[in-house]
Amino acid sequence: MYLFTAGLDIGLSGLQAAQNAINVTGQNITNINTPGYARQRVNLETGYYVQIDKLQFGLGVNVKQVQAIRDRFLEMQLTQTITRQFGTKARYEGVENVASLFVENGESGLNVELQRFFQAFEELAARPENDAVRTNVVTRAQTMIAGLQSRYNMIEDKRTQANRSVASIVNEVNTITTQIAKLNQQIAVEHPKGSDNNARDQRQALVDKLAELVGIQTHEDTNSRLTITVENGMPLVSGNAAMTMYADTPDPITGQYIVQIEIGNSGQKENVTQNIKNGTLGGLIDLRDNILPGYMEKLDQLAAGVVLQVNQIHRLGVGIDGVTTNLDFFVAIGGNDPSGLPTGVNNTNHYKGMVSRMGINSQIIDDPKLIASGDPTNPDTAGPGNNEIALRLLALQNADNTVDSNNDGIPDSGPFSIFISSVANKIGNEALSYKATSNTDENIRAALEVQRDRLSAVDFDEEATNLIVFQRSYQACSRFISVINQLTDQLVNNFGR
Repeated sequence: MYLFTAGLDIGLSGLQAAQNAINVTGQNITNINTPGYARQRVNLETGYYVQIDKLQFGLGVNVKQVQAIRDRFLEMQLTQTITRQFGTKARYEGVENVASLFVENGESGLNVELQRFFQAFEELAARPENDAVRTNVVTRAQTMIAGLQSRYNMIEDKRTQANRSVASIVNEVNTITTQIAKLNQQIAVEHPKGSDNNARDQRQALVDKLAELVGIQTHEDTNSRLTITVENGMPLVSGNAAMTMYADTPDPITGQYIVQIEIGNSGQKENVTQNIKNGTLGGLIDLRDNILPGYMEKLDQLAAGVVLQVNQIHRLGVGIDGVTTNLDFFVAIGGNDPSGLPTGVNNTNHYKGMVSRMGINSQIIDDPKLIASGDPTNPDTAGPGNNEIALRLLALQNADNTVDSNNDGIPDSGPFSIFISSVANKIGNEALSYKATSNTDENIRAALEVQRDRLSAVDFDEEATNLIVFQRSYQACSRFISVINQLTDQLVNNFGR
């Protein structure tokens, strides 16, 4: 009689296993379009057995685990690729925007503005006594300065935007790490172990989002909790705790946000600004602190070269009055030092701020007749028609070694047009390089996602087949129970007569 009742238990275990498998299959089908969902499967194992005499009889089937199909190593690779991709993407987008500021089309552009300034001295050399020509020199100089300053200010604006974005991203990072820590805690107490697949799906989706924002590395401990660190090893998430990232303290020198992470709950913070290389945050920090300032430095070097070279020659000349000499063409608030550069602007600080301080001598603006065009040391060319200084100023346009590109006080680059072209080419080449790297990382990411989908994504045809299999299994177990029931009924009725 026991074997008959055991048969009912065996059939019931089969029904329950088939029903659970059908439910899991339905879960997979309904989540076929859910981002980040990893398909699940029911792992079955043989049930306990009973021994009667020398024989062992199985007692059905048990559902051992509902397992999500995923590859942890593949997910780690994908996380690393995502964080690289978004770091390079942020750099590319920033550099690409700046590259448009240096486009030359023959009618406009920084090189054209600079050429027109020097060409104004050619007209001055031809007609040094003409007031309109002298006024044109001032106008062309103002246009050139405006062109330099507008580009300089636009790059500075992009630095400001990047700095503001740093603070915004830090807030997003804190929101995500807090959610990951909560999911870590939820997964750590799951029962049985490995059963909370929904929490794992949610956590991995958050990790991918976090990787887009900041360069991270991940490690899973024995309790299935993720430890997440930034690139210098400083933890962002450790077990059930999320460390707080800060970007509310400006650097006392640059005025830019410093990115810090609180060490546990100690109140102490560690500066990780320069350790974050990837993710959008890493790209923005690099743009803000290195790439964009590098372009601004080149403009400062160019401006310093123009100011220094023009002033050194202009000081030697004399205006149309034949008297005024030793006059700087370019000046700034606070005046110029003996070199001819604005006070406080020199090679020791990489000519920083040269563009923003660059201006025309107010005496020349008020009276263009003071523009030096003649050489007072040559009596053979004295008088209103003297144009030797104007010709020397014109020659600067194509002169070598007019820009100090090494910040050592020695001009080593030029002519000016070549220097501008080299800056434009540098920016263009860097934009292309970042674009190519970003595209490569994007392609690698796509390939890894294809691999992940092959393993983890829901395949409708496969699930439809599984549904039929588990349906048949359920029906077979039902038939088995029906047979046991009939046999039991016959046995009871026969004994009852």
